[in-house]
Amino acid sequence: MKKLLLFIVCICCKVALSQTFYFVDGATGNDANSGTSLAKAWKTIEKACDSAKPNSIVYIKAGTYHENLVVHVSGTLGNPIEFRSYANDSVFIDGNGTGGTTMLYMREKSYLTFRNLVVQNLTVNNAQGIVVDSSSFVKTIAISFISMTVRHINWTASASTIPSSTDNAQGLIVYGGDSGLTNLVIDSCHVYSNILGFSEAVSIDGNINGFSVTNCIVRNNTNIGILAAGNYGTSRIPATDHARNGVIKFNTCYKDVSNYATSGGIYVDGGWNVTIERNISYQNGYGIEVGCEQSGSTDSIMVRDNLFYNNQAAGFAIGGYDSTTTGQVLNSTIRNNTFFQDDYSNSGTGEMYMTKASNCVIKNNIFYTNSQNTLITVDPINPQTNDKLSYDRWYTPVNDSTNVTVQWRTTSYTDFNSYRIGTGQEAGSQYENPVLVNAVLPTPDLHLKSTSPCINAGDPSTIAGSGETDYEGNTRVSGGKIDIGAYEYPAFVGIDEMSETNEFTLYPNPANDVILINNRGEKPSRICLLNELGQKMMVTNGEVIVLPVAELQPGIYFVQLQFADGKKETRSFIKK
Repeated sequence: MKKLLLFIVCICCKVALSQTFYFVDGATGNDANSGTSLAKAWKTIEKACDSAKPNSIVYIKAGTYHENLVVHVSGTLGNPIEFRSYANDSVFIDGNGTGGTTMLYMREKSYLTFRNLVVQNLTVNNAQGIVVDSSSFVKTIAISFISMTVRHINWTASASTIPSSTDNAQGLIVYGGDSGLTNLVIDSCHVYSNILGFSEAVSIDGNINGFSVTNCIVRNNTNIGILAAGNYGTSRIPATDHARNGVIKFNTCYKDVSNYATSGGIYVDGGWNVTIERNISYQNGYGIEVGCEQSGSTDSIMVRDNLFYNNQAAGFAIGGYDSTTTGQVLNSTIRNNTFFQDDYSNSGTGEMYMTKASNCVIKNNIFYTNSQNTLITVDPINPQTNDKLSYDRWYTPVNDSTNVTVQWRTTSYTDFNSYRIGTGQEAGSQYENPVLVNAVLPTPDLHLKSTSPCINAGDPSTIAGSGETDYEGNTRVSGGKIDIGAYEYPAFVGIDEMSETNEFTLYPNPANDVILINNRGEKPSRICLLNELGQKMMVTNGEVIVLPVAELQPGIYFVQLQFADGKKETRSFIKK
C-alpha cells in the first residue's frame, strides 16, 4: 500500500498545473485585490513576489516602483513563474528613496524567470542590483534573466573615487553555495553605468553547474564586465566551489575600466570548463583575462572566435599572478581569436600577458600590436610548464620583425626569429601583415582580405568544436583547412536591397547610445551592423534586441537581419 501511494504521488508531481496570470499596476492596483486581472491588479511587485503560484506569469504595468524586492515564491519542474513587463511596458524597479541595499533578492528559490524589467538607481556601499543566493541545504534550479537592464547601482556617487576592498557594488551576482545552482540563464541583458568598487557588473560565483551568459551588452562599468569565479569559499566544498560547465557567448563588453586595477571585459577566475566564444571586447582593462587569484585552479577554459581590440592593457592575459598562492590556469586553449592594437595605456604588456599557467595551448590567433611593437610579456613566475604557442600571426605597425619587444621570463628579445628560436615556441607562426579590411581604430574591420596570408594557414590538426563557427556564424573549417583569426574568409557581404515589410523597425532613429531592434516577424539567425559601405561593424546572434552604437562616428548605418534560408532584411538609421 505504501508503494502504491508513493507511485500515485510521483505521477501527480509531473502533471502540469493550469497557467495563472497575475497583474501589477502601481497606478491603480491594490494589494488587497486578487491580482488575477487588470481590474483586480496588485499595487506592488513585492505582493507578486510573495503570492504568485507555480505555472504563472506576473505582468507588470508601466511605471516606477520604488521597492526593495525579496522573492518568496518558487516555481516547480514544468511549472515556472515568470515576472515580466506587461505588453513591453517600461517597468523601472528604482532604488531612490527605498533605504535598502538590494533591489531584487532571492534565496533558495527555483524555476523563476525575470524578463524585460529595469533595475536602477541605488547608491549605497554594498549596493546590489540583482542577487541570487544559494544555501547549504537547498539546491537552486533554473533561474533566468532575459532582456533585463541593470544600471546605476553604485557604491558611491562619484565614479572617480578610488575604492578600498570594502567598497563594493554589484550589478547582477549569482552565488552557488554548498548545495549549488544549476541551469542559470542570463540572456540579452544590458548592464551599464554601474560604479562597482571592488566588485563586478555580472558575476557568477562558486558552485554553479551549468550556466550561459549570452547576447548581453556590458559597458561603462567601473570594474570587470562578466566574471565566472571560483575558489572563494562560496561553497565550503573545494571540489564544487567553481562556476563550471558554462558558456559566455555573443556578448559585447566595452569601457569596463577600473581606476585602481586592471579589469577584464570578460574574466574567468577559478572557473572550470567554460567556453568563451564569439564575443567582442574593447576599451576595457584587459580584453579577456583567464586568471586564478586564489589557491586552487582555473581549468579547461576554451577561448575561441572572439574579437578583442583597443583595450587598456593586454588583449589577453592568462595565469595566476600571486606568488603566495597556488593559483594557476591549467589545460586551457586560446585559439582563433583576433587581438588588435591593445595596451593603449602603454603598460608594456603588449597583446598577450602570461603568468602562472601550465598545459595551455595558444594557436591560430592574430596578434596585431599598437605602436609600442610589444608582442608578448611572460613574467618569471612558476609554474609555467608545457605551454605551447603555434600557428599565430604576429604583426606590428612598423612592419619590421627585427624591431619588436618580447619579454620571455628573464630574457628580452627584439627580433621575432630570435624569440622563436630562443623559446622553442611558435611552430608554424609567422611575423607578417594579416591584411585586414580596415586596420584603423576606433572602429576597425577585422575581416581578412582576399590577399591575407592567414587564409587556410591555421594549424591543420585543428578540429572545430561541436556547433562552432567563426565570429559571425560562418563554417569554421572550410575545405579541411582553418583560417587564422576570428573570421573565416570569405565573410564580407554588401548591403542588400531594402525590404518593404514593416515588421522590422529600428528606434530611436536618429540614435545616440543604442539602437533597439523591433522585429515582429520571423526570427533571424544573426544580426549585422553595417556602415554605409556595407562593411560589418558588428555581428551578433539573432536573439539580440539592443545594439551599442555610442562609439560609432556620426553618419548613416544599417542593421541587417539574416535568416537561415538566406533571406536578408535591412533598415537604415542615423547615428547622431
